[in-house]
Amino acid sequence: MTDRVMVDIETLGLEPGCVVLSIGAVRFGAGELGDQFYRSISRVSCEAAGLTVDDGTVEWWQDQSEEAREVLTGGDDLEDVLAEFTEWISGADEVWANSPSFDCDVLVAAGKAVGVPMPWEYYEERDFRTLADLAIAPDVEHLGVEHDALNDAQHQAHVAAATLKRIDEAATQEAVGDD
Repeated sequence: MTDRVMVDIETLGLEPGCVVLSIGAVRFGAGELGDQFYRSISRVSCEAAGLTVDDGTVEWWQDQSEEAREVLTGGDDLEDVLAEFTEWISGADEVWANSPSFDCDVLVAAGKAVGVPMPWEYYEERDFRTLADLAIAPDVEHLGVEHDALNDAQHQAHVAAATLKRIDEAATQEAVGDD
């Protein structure tokens, strides 16, 4: 069985090298969710590592819900969180994100800043946005707080799991029909 992980992050920027506020991740299969990871990260520890803040993104956060903005304060040391995350995600066959050219690239840059390499290769990255745009993808209501890394990862994993299950079922029906 394929070990798939959906990753979502919240940041204070739009480019690799920006401050990472939180990481949420969920293991998932066709139709189900599994083990979860969530940690918030100290902005101070990110800036001490040389990560940057985009003023426009800070302004954007001011328009988000009070629950979502909780991630702007507190948090743990960047290096410690990334070390825990890499241990947790290690062994995943696929790393999904919305989109990997953002989430994965930002995490790789943050890891480089503190000497914690991310344990995946570019060819293991998968794009949730592409999957969610397929006609077969269900329209699933977002439960929880939008722009909360774990809630967003859970939502994306629900959609991805349901879509992959539908694709598997359609492929099975087609194969049976060919007999």
